[in-house]
Amino acid sequence: MTTEREVQGQGAPRREQILAAALTEFSHKGFHGGSTVTIAETAGSSHPGLFRTFPTKKRLFLAVLEQAFATIEQELAVADRAAGGDRLQVAVTVWRSLMEKRELMLLLIQGYAACEDSDIHDRMYRWTRETFGRMEALAKAGAEPENPLFATAMLYTVASCMDLSARAEGEAWAGRLLASRAGPWKVPDI
Repeated sequence: MTTEREVQGQGAPRREQILAAALTEFSHKGFHGGSTVTIAETAGSSHPGLFRTFPTKKRLFLAVLEQAFATIEQELAVADRAAGGDRLQVAVTVWRSLMEKRELMLLLIQGYAACEDSDIHDRMYRWTRETFGRMEALAKAGAEPENPLFATAMLYTVASCMDLSARAEGEAWAGRLLASRAGPWKVPDI
């Protein structure tokens, strides 16, 4: 029999298991299409257990979005500290590497798709504003056309969602898109 103390000790790992399962479910099916029953089963939790951790489906979706935002910010911050030089090139390289985390990119698109919900809209709006500001600062040229870093990041997000890197070899247009230069920096190979 599991004691109350043992259950409390399982909270953080259980929360992480639920978030991992929710990332998979929501990234592929969206906020409205994602099933909390499936998330609970995948996480090895009961359905009521899921709702003890996240009281509503929306709170779970927002928590997964927050985790995605934190992952992106952490990767940008680590690369920025290690850069020592061309911070703009580092940002492009990091965003390009994030393409390999396809579920993360799909989740961002699902977040935008769920913006009819005011809470999700507000959070996506804040993250987009903050991310655009960070990209603007890195580019040191505002939103000028010669430094479209934010647009490049969004292009990479869409390319990841479409899994273009897996198709680039067989489809010339996909290869050209992934190899294109959207600014005065070199687009790195992945």
